[in-house]
Amino acid sequence: MVLGHSRLRTAPPTPTTGRERLLFLGFCVGVLIVLSRLFYWQIIRGDILTAEANDQYERQYTQTGKRGNIYTADGHLLVTNQQVYRLFAQPQVVALEPKTLAAQLTPLVLADNLEYQSASGSAAQREISDKIQAQLERKLSNKDLKWVSLSTSLSEETKQKISELKVTGIGFDTYEKRYYPEASMAAHLTGFVGKDDDGTDIGYFGIEGALEQELKARSQKSTVMADALGLPLPQEEESTQTALDGRDITLTIRRDLQNLAETKLAEGVERYGARAGEVLIMDPKTGDILAMAALPKYDQRFFFKYPATTYTNPSLSSLYEPGSTFKTLTVAAGIDAGVISPDTPCDKCSGARVFGKYTIKTWNDEYHPGITMTQGLAKSDNTAMIFIAEKLGADRLKGYLQKFGIGEALHLELQGDRNTPFPQKWGPVELATISFGQGVSTTTLQLARAIGAIANDGKVMRPRIIKSATDWLTGETITPEPVVERQAVSPETAKTVREMMIESAAHGEAQWTASRNHWISGKTGTSQIPLEKGGGYEQDVTMASFVGFAPPQDPKFVMIVKLNAPTSSIWAAETAAPLWYKIANDLFLLLNMPPDREPPTPKPVAATPVPTTVGD
Repeated sequence: MVLGHSRLRTAPPTPTTGRERLLFLGFCVGVLIVLSRLFYWQIIRGDILTAEANDQYERQYTQTGKRGNIYTADGHLLVTNQQVYRLFAQPQVVALEPKTLAAQLTPLVLADNLEYQSASGSAAQREISDKIQAQLERKLSNKDLKWVSLSTSLSEETKQKISELKVTGIGFDTYEKRYYPEASMAAHLTGFVGKDDDGTDIGYFGIEGALEQELKARSQKSTVMADALGLPLPQEEESTQTALDGRDITLTIRRDLQNLAETKLAEGVERYGARAGEVLIMDPKTGDILAMAALPKYDQRFFFKYPATTYTNPSLSSLYEPGSTFKTLTVAAGIDAGVISPDTPCDKCSGARVFGKYTIKTWNDEYHPGITMTQGLAKSDNTAMIFIAEKLGADRLKGYLQKFGIGEALHLELQGDRNTPFPQKWGPVELATISFGQGVSTTTLQLARAIGAIANDGKVMRPRIIKSATDWLTGETITPEPVVERQAVSPETAKTVREMMIESAAHGEAQWTASRNHWISGKTGTSQIPLEKGGGYEQDVTMASFVGFAPPQDPKFVMIVKLNAPTSSIWAAETAAPLWYKIANDLFLLLNMPPDREPPTPKPVAATPVPTTVGD
């Protein structure tokens, strides 16, 4: 039997219809389209889409530190920062009608508006209110804006009141602005913070301007996550880092002495009818400025309301002819050069001095033949000073004045410090007038530095206004050391001149107002005020000043008081000198200076009245 193999058979393939092929082709095309779109969006457009997504949920922030504080030497805050708020809106999100919301916000933001608060009269306030409401309505109506600032410098109280309105689409940014705990104290020293052309905070004048790089806060950019409205998520907010803060500056001025100087100066300017005035108190041994006051002054908070002329520090930048206070330097030069001694008699003091068409007289047209140099300083005798200058000669007098720093910048950390004009012409007439402080210009600080040298054994100290600076980035506190500029005269000369100045204060034209309990070395000065244009001097208008230090043999302070154009009297002995002593009486207490002079024995007669015509 033959066995055969069975053969397996498969069913014949089912023929594919055209419809199926079409569907399959369509499926493949669809897959290709999807893949190509995915490739386009994920590969080609991927970076762009990622950036757009990040733009919706990320927000760039500039993180800024705090501007440095300014302290007085005794630790009181003079200038600091105050946290305030910026009110902003997202017009696309705000649902409330712009007009309605503007009306609700206006009375609230006006509470912190400086222009509104300082406006005089209800009409002016109403005008400001209408202007602000119109501005708010205009900003809120612009639906093309995602974000717009509505108001700045809002207080915590105002922020809370606005928050209680519960308006969707408005919020607050926190920032800081300058705050003055002592109001306008030392405005000429501190300067103020304004805006530059880009709207960035920047210091102007005084310490704020000169130390802008030290005081200004640093900043850095960072990215935080935001919600759908573009507001930063709370967990993403970052606090300002101490490392970004500006340096803190401690000044050499004392709060109590600065307040004393400003208070007494204001009283003196009013009492004597002066158009302006200055008080400068300095430690002659270190050059530290203990107080510096000037009128008229301005309020740093409202600096924009004052004329620009009030911003500059007159003690640093205003030139004046010092008059008889300058005679102290002429005497010091003559003694140091050996051409005179305190007892040298003047053989050219019997009458007015004539130089061609010019006649130079004493202030009261009285003359004392053979007057000694000590008496000449006490009586403020112009002819005695000309006598000294002629013995010195122009070159030697010029050299001594330059040693004392006349015309030289102070190298002080204040904006506006610079060299000042020094006399170029030194003919016989110029030599004569410069010897008694006319025809030569200086500043209050330059003269204080020069007189301070006499108080400090002839050493010229560089004035200091910065006691220390603290850098929060490094934790380092920098304390500048006192700087001796040069030796102007010998210690022996300085001692001799100090004693001559004691005689000048005790027996000169201002002796009637001298302290009864303290010896001082001092000198009055009454000088003419040059006309701004055309040359010559103002008629019957003077600059009255008094400079002095105490105690004479170990001075704790040197002080200059100036009154510009006093109207009660043109003489310093009747204006600047009594004001100097009023301030000094308090200084003796504040600087713990015990009396060193026995008061004169009271006489059983009426006190001598104040002279009506005096000079210096």
